[in-house]
Parts: sequence; structure tokens; C-alpha cells
Amino acid sequence: MAVSSALYEPLANNNIPLIKAYLSLLRRFYKLLIILIIVLGTILTFFLPVFITGAIPSDARLAFILYFMNSAVTYMLVVNRTLLIADQLSYVNARNQFVFSMIQQIIQIIILLATKNYVLYLLIQLLANFASNLSLRRVSLKYYPYLADHDAPSLPTEKIQALKQNIIGMVSSKVGGIVLNSTDNIVLSSFVGLTAVGMFSNYMTVINGLITLQNAAVNAITASIGNLGTESDSHKEENIFFQLFSGNSFVTHAIALGAITFFGKFISVWVGGQYQLSIITTVAIVVLFFMNQLRQISIAFQIAHSLFWQQRFKSLWEAGINLAFSIVFVKAFNLGILGVVLGTITSNILINSWWEPLIVFRSGIQRPLKRYWIVYTGIMVLFLSSMFIAAIISTLEVPFLALCGLFLLHEFTVFTLYFVCFKEFRIFVRRVLTVKFK
Repeated sequence: MAVSSALYEPLANNNIPLIKAYLSLLRRFYKLLIILIIVLGTILTFFLPVFITGAIPSDARLAFILYFMNSAVTYMLVVNRTLLIADQLSYVNARNQFVFSMIQQIIQIIILLATKNYVLYLLIQLLANFASNLSLRRVSLKYYPYLADHDAPSLPTEKIQALKQNIIGMVSSKVGGIVLNSTDNIVLSSFVGLTAVGMFSNYMTVINGLITLQNAAVNAITASIGNLGTESDSHKEENIFFQLFSGNSFVTHAIALGAITFFGKFISVWVGGQYQLSIITTVAIVVLFFMNQLRQISIAFQIAHSLFWQQRFKSLWEAGINLAFSIVFVKAFNLGILGVVLGTITSNILINSWWEPLIVFRSGIQRPLKRYWIVYTGIMVLFLSSMFIAAIISTLEVPFLALCGLFLLHEFTVFTLYFVCFKEFRIFVRRVLTVKFK
């Protein structure tokens, strides 16, 4: 991401030598990252018993190896994806990922139904990821023939210094993110057991699928935001931020209402009623989903403005606070799955809710934060109020069609309130309908 945002200007100016210099540096960086993942993953394999309560499944170590190898393969040939996304051709990358993801999931379903073997499931994921990278390289060479040329000039000293800072900030953020995303399952397996991990994973599988779909749209506009930043019009950029922020928050809000209303019934049909979580835990999971997705526009502006150095400590603080509160909620208050979710929500409130917008508005857009807090507060009040109503609706013993009708009525009410309360959302809707953003 640090190099991706640096590519906006040379791509706009068709400065191929500078593009090649950045890509050469990116290749070296990701080679080191792949080696680091493999080394650390191999070491952690020997310490799996420390993180698992009870007996360890016989193929747990092999499954973990396939898991971290899949992470390593993700960074192979990443230069192709980076260049396409920076050049506003992310649809090429999205099309590639969709095709290979669809093939992967169909084969995985067949494998699970036929063998119920999780190791084969992970192996298919690894092979699909590898094939996706190779296919995208072939496509990328048609757009950028110079990708095959590994002779690149050196970057100017001032650009190297700026890039070093951004890479340090990005690595710090990545490390913190890895720790953050790993702590929930580690805490659950250490203090509750693998059954709780499985139940939590069922819900997070659905949530992560929704996140992937929604973030595809946000990621697609990041390069456009980067190009907008080169215009140095802070007032225009601020207006675009709030239009996207309100639009993204409504989409997230609508998805969250659907999740609350239908999550329990979906889990019952999918894996069985015995794997349903309580309504309180379900609401907490959906609230966390909403808070995380509400951040995505701020994150997109951070990437577009290369604000990685400014957030170098954020993810580390976030991960530390999340781990501490999760352990307290699980161990001291015996809250189980609810405890780890509340721990992550707490870290979001204490760190992300103010740190990320502060970075964007102080170092990126360079506008005061007052307007942000007014819009943010209004959105959160509306969301929490509607969540309470959705939770009540989800517990009603009514026919499924009646439940769908109540859900649609609730969605329409929320849309109306957004339209009335937030002028940024009214502008967003008009521009979406006319397919026009300026």
C-alpha cells in the first residue's frame, strides 16, 4: 500500500523509469516479507500446544503450515495487483479474484462434502491463490510490458526517505493487525476451548464474506481518492470524504440490520440450532462489524495520502488493548465469545474511533474535525437505536415472509432518516443515481 500510493503521481505523468524504480523496491520488500512469514510460521508451529486447550487434533500442525503458507503466497507477484489498483484498473484484479475464488470455493465444497478433510480444504485455497497470482501476471504484462524488465533505475534520495517512513508505518500496522486478528481465537482456544472457536468462526465466516464484498467497492475508489488528493483542493476533498463516509455507513447499516434479523435463522439452517449464539453476542458481533466498516473510508484516505508513518503505533496499541480487555472479559467475567468481541469493540472505541480520523483530517485533508464528530455521532446514535429495534424483531415468532416484511420496513425507515438527517447522504444518493462524482 505504501508503494501503491506513491505510484499515483508517476502513473498520471507516465513516468515509466520512476514506476519501475518503485516496483523494483516493492519486489525486494515482499520477498523479505515472504521469508519472514515462513520463518515465523515454522517457529510457531512448534508452540501450537501452548495456544490450544485440550487435545490437539492430529493434523493441526499441517493445517497451520498450509494456513501461513497461504499468507506467504498472497504476497507473491503482488506488484501486479499493486500497479493495476494504483492505475485505477482494480476491476481487472477484482475479476481475477472473483473467478479464482469461485472455482476455489466450489472445489472446497465438493472436498468437504466428499472427505470432510480440512487439510485438503486449505490445500485447495493455497493452490487457487497461487494460480490466481500467475494468471494475473500474464494479464498484467499485456497492460504493462515493462513488468518483464527487471532493470530499474535507483529512486531519488528524498523519495527513498519518504518511502522508508511509509513502509515502516505500514509494517508496524501490518504486525499490529496480524496480532489483533489472531488474538480472539487464541484467547478463546486458551481459556474456553476449541468448541467456542468453532462457533465463533461460523459467525465470522459470514461476516468476513460480507466484508469482502463491501470492501471491494471501497478499494476500487482508493486510487481515485489518491488522484483527487493531487488537486490540492481540501474543501472539495472534505466534501467527497463525507459523501463517501455517509454512503458507506448507510450500506454498512443496511447489512448490519439484515445480519441481526436473519443471523440466527441462517446459522440454524446452515450448521444447526445448537451452534447459535445468544442474541446479545450476535448483536455485539454485528456492532463490531459496523464499527470496523465505518472506518473504511478513513482508511482509504490514509492510503491515498500515504499516511502510514503517522499511524505506525496505532495498530500496536489497538492490538495490546484488545488482548488485555479480551482476557479480562473472558477470564475475570467469564463472558466467553462475548468477552473477546467486547474486547475488540473496546479497542475500537479507545483507539480507532479518534486516531484514524485525526490522521486523515490533520495530515491528509487538512480540515477541522468538528464536522466529522457531528456526522459520526449522528450515525452512531441512529445505528444503536435501530440495532435495538432489529434485535427485538429477530426474536419475534412470526412467519419468515412476515419477518422479511418487517425487515424491509425497518430498512426503509432507516434510509428515510439518513436522507432527512444527513445532507452528505442526500448528495451521495443523487450522484450515485446520476453516476456522477465531482
